[in-house]
Amino acid sequence: MRKTILNGFAALALILTTACGPGDSIEQATEQSMQQFEAAGVQQDLRNDALFAAEAASASMLQVQLGEAASGMAVSPEVKGLAQEVVTAHQNMLNDLRDVANQSNFVLPSALGEAHHEVYQEVTDQSGISFDLAYLKRIVQQNKQLVKRYDDIATHGQVMELKQYASKQLPLLRQHQEILEEMQDQIDSI
Repeated sequence: MRKTILNGFAALALILTTACGPGDSIEQATEQSMQQFEAAGVQQDLRNDALFAAEAASASMLQVQLGEAASGMAVSPEVKGLAQEVVTAHQNMLNDLRDVANQSNFVLPSALGEAHHEVYQEVTDQSGISFDLAYLKRIVQQNKQLVKRYDDIATHGQVMELKQYASKQLPLLRQHQEILEEMQDQIDSI
């Protein structure tokens, strides 16, 4: 059973890493982490943990950058207010993740991964109410993915500090999800 679960996670990690190109900052950070672990003689397979750390950093950077863009581009005061809350929360999450990465020798990307960069471009190419709608739609999608990924690492992570980080962030991400879905429902009903 445990071997089946581990094989499933290895397959998931492989799928996620093949979605990133060789020049992708998430894949590069993951590989650098794995090289450091190998050089240190770590026997555990920490690829899923390393991939999560890189993805989480890129995802938080995306949320911060989109929120900062929304501060100037959003039409709705509610969207601007939400964006500011998201910026603050994800900047704090990113700072916490950097602390964990330093403790546990994970390498984090310094730039958005390819998929996150595409989301940023897609949203910021919009203007007016189209920007507001695109911003809400994409952060709802991104947050859903984050909840799943954080839940996975909180349950199945190998590095205790990373598991604790993910567990600590889950309530906030779930709270954001409720707020985002409520806001999206209000917009959909207009």
